[in-house]
Amino acid sequence: MAYAAQSTPLGRANVAPRIQSLRWSLLLSLSSGILMGLAQPALFDAGWLAWFGLVPVLIALAGWPARFHLWIALPCGMIWSLGAHIWYPAMFGWIGGMLLIVAVGLFYAALLQAGIAVAGRLPSPLHIVGLPLAWAALEFLRTIVPVAGDWWLELLAKTQWRFPPALQIVTLTGFPGLSFMIMLANTALAAILIAAAQKRVAWPAVIGLGSVALALGWGWWVMAPPPANLVRVGVIVDQANQLGPAQASILERDLALTRMLAAQRPQLVVWPENELEHVADPALRASIGQLAQELNAFVVADMVWPAPNGRYDAAVLFGPDGTEVGRQAKIYVTGEERAQGFVAGQRRFPVFATPFGNLGLGVCYDRHTPDITRQLARAGAQIVAMPADDDFAANPWFPRAHAADTVLRAVEHRVAFAVGNTSGLALVVDPYGRITAESGINQTAALVGETFVVAERTLYTLLGDWFGWLMIGSVAVAMLLRRPRAS
Repeated sequence: MAYAAQSTPLGRANVAPRIQSLRWSLLLSLSSGILMGLAQPALFDAGWLAWFGLVPVLIALAGWPARFHLWIALPCGMIWSLGAHIWYPAMFGWIGGMLLIVAVGLFYAALLQAGIAVAGRLPSPLHIVGLPLAWAALEFLRTIVPVAGDWWLELLAKTQWRFPPALQIVTLTGFPGLSFMIMLANTALAAILIAAAQKRVAWPAVIGLGSVALALGWGWWVMAPPPANLVRVGVIVDQANQLGPAQASILERDLALTRMLAAQRPQLVVWPENELEHVADPALRASIGQLAQELNAFVVADMVWPAPNGRYDAAVLFGPDGTEVGRQAKIYVTGEERAQGFVAGQRRFPVFATPFGNLGLGVCYDRHTPDITRQLARAGAQIVAMPADDDFAANPWFPRAHAADTVLRAVEHRVAFAVGNTSGLALVVDPYGRITAESGINQTAALVGETFVVAERTLYTLLGDWFGWLMIGSVAVAMLLRRPRAS
């Protein structure tokens, strides 16, 4: 069988006759889609697969001219999108959900194609960073596009939500830096394998892979051990959506679940997002205040707060003396909530002093994008409490996708995080992304985790999305460069 040598952004690859190699290229692409789908939090949550899951499709793409790249990458993109967004049909219906899965799969394939195109415009030693640059840039860009960023939750970086050493890079760069690092590992491994098959060494790829290893080592090194003065935080999952609309029964259930934690002496307890009516109701306030006094703890409950133009969904903080300390209205309100008369809260970020650190509040979807936690951290918050509702017809896959947001927000800004939930995952997370309490998915629970607070404010807290914009600028410059002639 005759082979032709072709220059590619990953090195010189041997290209078999297309009719005979197309099947194998598509199989390699399919295998990458399976690996990356399994790496995402929703389905299998095997984040370690993400560090090499794209190697097969990248090897396949290296053997084909640019005009074939989209089609070769499509099986990878489609299967990857299915694994990442398998919860879409529960939210958008089967037809709408599957159409969105296909659309995202096409985006993934096009992003791989675009990344190799960017690599092809860079000088030879920099080929290795072309795909990581394009991926980080376009993944960041789509999170800030209106509407697209609302429910397009999955990020390459979120595959690492259970691997704290990898997460530490986000204190500098936000999530685009971690996505860049994962993609660089895949690109470098593919280039090294291609070079090894030709009995040569791809030194830029070796340096790139070494850089990833150094970043992971740095991440492990900077994680401080927990101090002696830990904060005991209670979180509950009350399955409120399975109880029906009776607010009294939800309140009684939350009170009972919280009292189960009394022996563990929590200093803070976070309830789910139940929108208990109404923030001024004297009986409701008395019940929660009495509970806070019994436990000698701060309690965060989710209640309805009248607004001039509708209703706020608010996290309300009660102190150990039973009185209200403060409240924060939900800022990221979903379309369904707007249909129910809820409106977005004002972008003010009060922080409340407690014996264990400065406390900031938010509600559910406020943890999806980095800006709310960033503003709270800039205001001095050291621990963030958020009631949440992750129940979409008891879907078992969505909660992990949203829980990964919680962990990223904690590490990005070095804040501890506590999330109570209706039926998703209740979490307690320390400022380094270590999960110290985690409920089962869609299971009633009352649990306590230990965390701590730090005074550190990260570079990402101070500068925001500088790295994402740097990636966009770098890709723009690369696309202006003249493409080198193929050798």
